[in-house]
Amino acid sequence: MKRQILNIIGLILIVIIAIEFAIYYSEFNLVNDQTLEIGMTTLIVSLVFIFVYFKKWSYRILLGLPTLIFGIIFLGLEAIGIMAGSEKTSWNWKIGEYEILYANMEFYAGPGGKPYLKLRKTYFFDQFYKTLDKQKTENTFLELGVGKKHCHLIFEKTGMEFDLCEKKQLK
Repeated sequence: MKRQILNIIGLILIVIIAIEFAIYYSEFNLVNDQTLEIGMTTLIVSLVFIFVYFKKWSYRILLGLPTLIFGIIFLGLEAIGIMAGSEKTSWNWKIGEYEILYANMEFYAGPGGKPYLKLRKTYFFDQFYKTLDKQKTENTFLELGVGKKHCHLIFEKTGMEFDLCEKKQLK
């Protein structure tokens, strides 16, 4: 009975890891960027499962060592990516299933460029998003919709139009 429960837990763990890889390599991203925490949790749970499920030390080492090495490499690359630069969102507008962000890149040593507008579509109760368009802007977020100076916004790549003052999609 205990072995059947462990088999079911192992199958669930494999499905969770497969879903994580599918999301990681797809064009969708998590709204809350916590890939490092999710990866660490999955690595620890995987190692604990390997040591509980397999009784022979040779199997534990044969499966646990590659899992640990792959996990450390993966988490190291994620940590380097986080330190290399992150997006700082100054303002956002939620219009239906779309979200418009006014953001700029910030690097370890400070700000790294001009601000830009990013259009993204949200999915699955706003937990995942897909970036549709990105364009640079000369206006501040106080001039775009907040200060009611420049309300009309057109994204060139997708051709979508938004009114930021009334928070509605025009086209």
